[in-house]
Amino acid sequence: MRTPATRLLLMGIAATLAGIGLGRFAYAALLPGLIESGWLSESQASFAGAANLLGYLLGAVCASRVGQRWGASRVIRLSTLLVAISFLASSWAAPVWWFSLWRLVAGVTGAFLMVLTPSLVLHNLPVEKRKQAGSLIFTGVGIGVLLSATLAPALLHAGTGATWLAIGLVALIPVVLVWQHWPAPDHRPAGGHPPMPAHASRALLLVYLCYALDAGGFVPHTVFWVDFLEHHRGFSHWQAGMQWGLFAVGALCGPFLIAAMARLLGWQWTFFTALGTKGTAILLPFALPGLISTSLSSFLVGALIPGMVASTAGRVSELVSTERYPQSWGRATAIFALMQAISAYVMAALYSRPGGDLLIFWLGGSLLLLAALIQLGAGLMASPRSVQHRH
Repeated sequence: MRTPATRLLLMGIAATLAGIGLGRFAYAALLPGLIESGWLSESQASFAGAANLLGYLLGAVCASRVGQRWGASRVIRLSTLLVAISFLASSWAAPVWWFSLWRLVAGVTGAFLMVLTPSLVLHNLPVEKRKQAGSLIFTGVGIGVLLSATLAPALLHAGTGATWLAIGLVALIPVVLVWQHWPAPDHRPAGGHPPMPAHASRALLLVYLCYALDAGGFVPHTVFWVDFLEHHRGFSHWQAGMQWGLFAVGALCGPFLIAAMARLLGWQWTFFTALGTKGTAILLPFALPGLISTSLSSFLVGALIPGMVASTAGRVSELVSTERYPQSWGRATAIFALMQAISAYVMAALYSRPGGDLLIFWLGGSLLLLAALIQLGAGLMASPRSVQHRH
């Protein structure tokens, strides 16, 4: 019996809330408390953060195989639980290896949830609901960013341990939602998949390339934005925090905006528009300095964090069959994770150099605009039959 569509979508949102919204993005909000309380030094906190990136890469690479071996629904349940445990286990002043271990676990399980959840949800939804649901699944990312952006500063006065404990308790809510009956995937006879048409294969490779460029452009706002505003633009701590709040509100709105855009334009042109808008938004406050342009940049880039995930996943689903989707989407996620890790290390080195603070934002925006140009060219050259229908 098919799981009701609304409940299935809510379960998908809960999984992305746990795995990405909290498992990956909450650490940025918790980081100042770790350092100020003396639990970790700046270098140790950075090492623990790097462990999360490594875990995400490892998880993305093996998510499809793990899902096939153990069952996607079982992996989703256990991954969501492990994300909550990773916060609860970090609620005391432990050695750096302990924090790094649990950051690694959160990275691996977050990747499992990012790869397996959309595949399982979309596979079990009616065809006419997949386009909208493919975007709305990722509202969990925005909810998690907004929760961490508001809860962490509000709870820091209670102590670092209490803050981690509270986030861990919040992370148990998605566990309750996810720990329901998931529909079993169809067991199709073995024999492999028919080869993809050449035009679809080329289009998919370009999606991978553009998603990798997005991963590079993704880093400056998500890692350095608040610090840049405080130390290089003269924003107070409160003003910079408000900009991160706008970023979080944007992250909540992004999937809804992408869903509406996809209904009007289709996934190919939604993907192009999202890339171009994100690149422009990154560069906007540098081309036109001012509070309005800075605030618009915070909101739009925030919106296009989950928005780019949704539009990329939608474009992949448009190009490949239902059976190929988990592997193709897993490969896209792994490519993103690898490029993100490389970009984070390169841009961290540039940021500390004279003039590097501006350079990384110009570089990030330029990577996104290059990706948009690639997609524009692909769209203009594509034939009307470039989309492989799955049904």
